[in-house]
Amino acid sequence: MPAVATLAAGSRLTVPRIVFAFGQAPAAKLRQTVAQTLTNNTPTALTLNVEDLDTDPDGIGGHSTSSNTSRYTARYPGWYRVGGGVSFVSNSTGVRLASWAVNGTNVAGSDVLSTAVSGNTTRMAARGDLIYLAEGDYLELRVYQSSGGNLDTRVTNDEMSTVSITWERP
Repeated sequence: MPAVATLAAGSRLTVPRIVFAFGQAPAAKLRQTVAQTLTNNTPTALTLNVEDLDTDPDGIGGHSTSSNTSRYTARYPGWYRVGGGVSFVSNSTGVRLASWAVNGTNVAGSDVLSTAVSGNTTRMAARGDLIYLAEGDYLELRVYQSSGGNLDTRVTNDEMSTVSITWERP
């Protein structure tokens, strides 16, 4: 028998709570299939041109493939579970970094730093985390490289940069 949801005394039953209780919480799975050139020593928001999933109770979603493609914009406030990763083309110089940003400001404790891998693509996971987004806040995965020149992201099938976002709780 399925569990029955209960509400605490004084709490309000809202449409998002009803819909989210039935598995219709906002979620997105986004990918990059077009290489992005990253300028040396410049934090850059990762552009994401493909949506494998972008859903919420209103059917609008939080991502656009035509404008501000680096952003996932929260339509409902709450804690969102985030994950993803970035692939850089082969270059053995410098460091690579991935971090989450909300409204253009880095999320404290979200940086992941790696040295470049000699002779191979540098693939790195972004830190999985719970990040609070108010309605209208936007989330981006920012990447950085210090190769000494411009460097592209890699977009082959098994080395594609991705971002996933799922509404977790109010």
